[in-house]
Amino acid sequence: MARTFSADDERRLRQLHADGVSRNEIARQLEWSVGTITNHAQRLGLSFDREAVRAATEARQVDLKDRRQRIQEQLLDLAERSIERTQERYLVHGWTHTGESVAEWLQQPPAKETKDFTPAASSALTSALKLAQADAADDGRENARGLLRTLGEAMTAASRELGVDDAHEYGS
Repeated sequence: MARTFSADDERRLRQLHADGVSRNEIARQLEWSVGTITNHAQRLGLSFDREAVRAATEARQVDLKDRRQRIQEQLLDLAERSIERTQERYLVHGWTHTGESVAEWLQQPPAKETKDFTPAASSALTSALKLAQADAADDGRENARGLLRTLGEAMTAASRELGVDDAHEYGS
């Protein structure tokens, strides 16, 4: 049986909209598609402020970039500690055939322990590099957006200088 948008759905849509909840979040909370929410919001004369959504999205992206950078630093610290452990003195503990506890300091860890530290360091470095590449890609996209925005502004200014008739002639 098809579900219909009820009076209760409409009331909740109005309330969530008044509370400043985004269209996508309203759709999630009401368990309707974004398109359905958009259609009913238009029917009810409700609009969503795209500028506020854009600003919130940008703020979220900045927060996520900051988190990635903190995690990247932690991964680099982990890699560095793992590498340092391969070069530090190492306490080996064991038992004699009579059951006595024996401990001995080595100048560096045995080969097996060094072998275990190496992939840990490598994995941490690889993960840190991937986070750095994700941020570099984001910066590249932002640079491209800025370039296109500047180009668009320059073209608009040029079309004004040409005059309205000339601008239409050139497809502006």
